[in-house]
Amino acid sequence: MESAVTFKRPPVVETVLGIQFERLSGLTNAHLGAFWHTRQASWPQVNDAPPLEEQFETFGEQSAWARALRLRLTQSPSARVQMRNETGDRMVQIQNCRLDYNWIARPQQDYPRYRTVRPEFDELLQAFAQFVGEHALGTLSPTQWEVTYVNHILKGTAWNEPQDWPEVIRSLPAMTSAPPETRLEGFGAHWHYEIEPRRGRLHVELQHAVVEQPEKREALVMKLTARGPIGEDEDPNEAIDQGLNLGHNVIVSAFRDLTSQQAHDYWNMENQYAER
Repeated sequence: MESAVTFKRPPVVETVLGIQFERLSGLTNAHLGAFWHTRQASWPQVNDAPPLEEQFETFGEQSAWARALRLRLTQSPSARVQMRNETGDRMVQIQNCRLDYNWIARPQQDYPRYRTVRPEFDELLQAFAQFVGEHALGTLSPTQWEVTYVNHILKGTAWNEPQDWPEVIRSLPAMTSAPPETRLEGFGAHWHYEIEPRRGRLHVELQHAVVEQPEKREALVMKLTARGPIGEDEDPNEAIDQGLNLGHNVIVSAFRDLTSQQAHDYWNMENQYAER
């Protein structure tokens, strides 16, 4: 593998902290626009996007198959408002059932640590809850917490050719051999893990793709999402705090365990896991 490379930062390109909540009967798209107006000084860029599908992490009799069949019917058209700061490295996303706070990598920028982003999310959530209360839109009732980290392991960094992939990603036996007269060129995989005991799930997506940032380049894209339910009898603030912390810790551990010591050495990450 090449040693004369310059990109040695950890490969995180996006992080997301978010919650899902019960739909607010009084919340309209006009209210989302009004909320943006109250934050316009800090978030000058705004646009609409299609709403994200609701996700439900359930256990026991309510299997994953049952979750996939759960539908919501509504007469009201919905939208997702995306608000960005001036530099474009932060984004707020709100729709009637979820609120997300994104950090998005910019060229030559290191990602901020969890301890930096988390208070920013908390302030946003508090402001939105206050807005909902002041406009008598209903009660903000969180049902699920969620944490996502997206990593781009670029070609020319910890790997150069597909045969290098097993030296970067652990425990992928299908990548260590190929049928006769063939050469591996690409792959995609999904794993789903229970966060025991029934506290949530970790979803891992790994694929070979061409990405645009910081320039058009091949990459192994690893997306790790941890999310879990918030019960009706739980204190919502405490449940969100514990859930986000749990999700962050699980993702950090998963990234460490799924990537190789050789990759860790390349990124010089041995003492950085707790900082993610």
